[in-house]
Amino acid sequence: MLIDQNLYRKAFQAYLRKGTPIEWSIKQARPSTYYVWRTREDEKVRPSHAANDGKIFAWDNPPPTGNPGDDFGCRCAAEPFFPDAAEHITITLSDVLDSGPAWDWRDFVDHYYQGRGRGVTVRETGHLVNIASRYIDTVQRSLQNNIAERARENPDGTFSDDFINSYNMTDLAFSIGDTTIGGSFSGRASMVSGVIAISGEFAFYLQDEFTDPLDIGVEVIDPGETVYGNLLQPLDDLGRGQLGLPPTGPQRFGIQTGEPYAITDHWSGRFTGQVYADPQRSEYR
Repeated sequence: MLIDQNLYRKAFQAYLRKGTPIEWSIKQARPSTYYVWRTREDEKVRPSHAANDGKIFAWDNPPPTGNPGDDFGCRCAAEPFFPDAAEHITITLSDVLDSGPAWDWRDFVDHYYQGRGRGVTVRETGHLVNIASRYIDTVQRSLQNNIAERARENPDGTFSDDFINSYNMTDLAFSIGDTTIGGSFSGRASMVSGVIAISGEFAFYLQDEFTDPLDIGVEVIDPGETVYGNLLQPLDDLGRGQLGLPPTGPQRFGIQTGEPYAITDHWSGRFTGQVYADPQRSEYR
């Protein structure tokens, strides 16, 4: 590989003066006017450099710390930033793993009678990968728009928001059915020339409950005929009366009941990208 001699000379001088590795200095060749400051995000990052993380600076107008690599022993990186680049917001999920084979409805019912009310995680039931994937496919665009809106409110600082809704996952896991999924995101924004660079983190959660499987959303169509619905919709006492059943109690049809149990989980994610500060120009709004 051929190396520009002037660049190498400057790198060598930086090594003599500040101890900056020559290879690092060479890699800091400037392909753009602006860059996004990126730290290693570990405990060794000095506070003044951590404060620069995710922000956009011009090479010829650096922050008080100097450009990445200027300070002795600095391990931070300068990610090229092109204000005229196309908009994009990329969302990636993490910690989405199943810890066992997928439960069918019998496993959910067995746990109701034998689990003594112990809550289970979605990953324990083997359904988290599919549910998280379906969820992000459903809400990705709305999350991207929300991120862009919040970033525009504080284009040179931090932003955050919460979200929650109910989603039908019956075809993936009938016993989970209509489930509540929500979360929050927090991010950092930095604007240059009408373009906002954004990056941040997600925290997602799912909350559900498996209730008495003999009380599952019973609807009377004709006398003596019933249709059973979602396992997570317990029948109230009025509905019991319509079916000629006794009020809520310890037994159903003479069978000893089990214990309802929670179905929950948590996972995380990240987002990066850039959007136009003017929403009229943007595809994210």
